[in-house]
Amino acid sequence: MLVLLHGTGSSTHSWADLIPEMTPHSCVLTIDLPGHGFTLGASHSELTIPGMAQALQELFIAVGARGDLTLVGHSAGAPLAIQWALDHAASKDGQLVLSRIIGLNPSLVPPPPLYTLMLGPVITPLATSTPVTGLLAFMAANTRMVDQLLDSTASRIPDAQRTRYRELFTKAHHVQGSMGFMAAADLPSLLSKGQHVTVPIHFLLGAQDPWVREAPLREVIARHFPKARTLIWPGGHLLHEERPTDVARMINETINSP
Repeated sequence: MLVLLHGTGSSTHSWADLIPEMTPHSCVLTIDLPGHGFTLGASHSELTIPGMAQALQELFIAVGARGDLTLVGHSAGAPLAIQWALDHAASKDGQLVLSRIIGLNPSLVPPPPLYTLMLGPVITPLATSTPVTGLLAFMAANTRMVDQLLDSTASRIPDAQRTRYRELFTKAHHVQGSMGFMAAADLPSLLSKGQHVTVPIHFLLGAQDPWVREAPLREVIARHFPKARTLIWPGGHLLHEERPTDVARMINETINSP
């Protein structure tokens, strides 16, 4: 089974162009993370990385998932995959066997100055409250805020994908979930346990990614995941959306490699 985990502020739509390339080869499960897309009612504890890993485990049990498992995470989805491996890979519930983790532009370093400048002031307990996230959703619907954020990724994605992002950020619950997830991220705690992950990890980095910059990311990977295999391709933060066929092929080849 191939499970696709999107990043903060995204949803299952981000995998739309990859899925047709992967379903002939794998059973593919893609989900909206707690607080994102069509997943409603997430509590604050569920918006932490460990909380999301627990929710993912409960989903696996609920659907009776079993057999070989590959976790593919984009951006913040990659730390989530690593957290699930740390917390649940040894569990026999559902009889899943984790074979590998594939991280695409993994969010394992602090965000860039532009990201912090635009969103940092609003990622607070007050700003993640319903009134303020409702205001942010209104701004997303009536300003170029979402387009500016997408432009800052240095990825040229299809207009259909841009439209879906704009629609997502007009939903107050999605904005609240996204802000809450960013506010609750605790990367130092996760990275301190990185060497305890026993399954193979594969990372794909976008050389022009301004959100998760290649050079500091390579240093973090070398320090905390020294056995990981790393590829670097031309592209921005949404590499899988601008090069879906190539990324899907890389995932398929990784799954089928010895």
